[in-house]
Amino acid sequence: MDYLIVGGSAAGLSAVEGIRSVDKEGKITVISSEKPYTRVYLAEYLAGEARLENLKIKSEEFFKKNRVDFLLGFVEKVEEREVVYRDLESGEERFLNYDKLLIATGSKPFVPPIRGVELEGVFTFWTLKDADDLLSYIRRENCKNAVVVGAGPIGLEVAQSLKEMGLEVAVFELMERILPGVADFEVAEFVKKEYEEMGIKIYTAERVEQFYGEKRVKGVSTSGWEDFPVDVVVLSTGVRPNTEKFSKFVKTNIGIVVDRRMETSREGVFAAGDVAEAQDVFGKFSVIGSWINAVSQGRIAGMNMAGRDVRHRGGIRVSTIKKIRTPMISIGAAAEEYEKHVLKREDFVRVAYFDGKRLVGFQSAGSFLDLKLSGLIQFMIAKGIPVENKEEFLRRPFRYFDQKTIFYEWKRVGL
Repeated sequence: MDYLIVGGSAAGLSAVEGIRSVDKEGKITVISSEKPYTRVYLAEYLAGEARLENLKIKSEEFFKKNRVDFLLGFVEKVEEREVVYRDLESGEERFLNYDKLLIATGSKPFVPPIRGVELEGVFTFWTLKDADDLLSYIRRENCKNAVVVGAGPIGLEVAQSLKEMGLEVAVFELMERILPGVADFEVAEFVKKEYEEMGIKIYTAERVEQFYGEKRVKGVSTSGWEDFPVDVVVLSTGVRPNTEKFSKFVKTNIGIVVDRRMETSREGVFAAGDVAEAQDVFGKFSVIGSWINAVSQGRIAGMNMAGRDVRHRGGIRVSTIKKIRTPMISIGAAAEEYEKHVLKREDFVRVAYFDGKRLVGFQSAGSFLDLKLSGLIQFMIAKGIPVENKEEFLRRPFRYFDQKTIFYEWKRVGL
């Protein structure tokens, strides 16, 4: 059996383990445009708080042990039982046959159509190369003032790293509050105050309309500013599933649509991770961009590629900001259709959403304990464990879990 995996990050490498748990002999080939690393600590890497070796997720021994052919390249075309790819080292176009294919190409940054976005000094921040290019530019041009466009978790962590590097930093967010689609007002305001106390300027309900400068970016025009001088810009305006090369081969919506087995509309072709649109724990089809979800989906896909018949139980959206003194975490659903409970204290805030007695969403800012409880809370949402006393749960979420559940999840997520 010839297994071909396109993408060498969390989902793709987890699929290798899934395949090998069933098939010890089949040939596994991984094509990736980058060597494996985690994006989780890219902001720390930018600020010099994490080294390159801290970003590595698999050693050479992993590929030897699992007998994986790892190729640096990118797919140009996919057909039935054959993929056309370009080798990054030689530049040559090559062909690979497969019996089972996994698409694990992740996401790519969305670059908004802002005038001047092509100027030097305007960067995205999604890959290791992005981080290296940004760092090199800041040092070479001796940048003093930075603008981050977008106040999601990545944008805010990058803003903090830039501030720690000695730059003056302003963040512009189009929506009415920071962390749109991630955190409720109470949590967002708590986090915003933390960033402002660091000396980072945050402007909400501000549309960036133009970057200006002759060759390099020198300023930003927004709906509320005529002239905002700047030396470097980081775009953190969201990502999109990397489906471009596959949209004519398999069914796509926002991402590549898959069933519970992670199989696409084409038999023998699977998708997992940020590129996949799968059912979540509530039965709704969505793209969930999280490391844990990618690992889980990848393993399920790999096992099914190798002949097993296992189902994914559904992903849960998880967003975190870990760098600040008052970390933020957002898990699961947050919608008006659910019952909302808020606990706000001077040093932390918690928000929980319930569907009857079932916890469906949880948000927190200011508590490292809540960050550690992430795995347990995801388990609780996924299993639909009823909450009898909702106010007590908000006050003492850790005490709510019985010891058996704590032991099981503590061991599973490695807290």
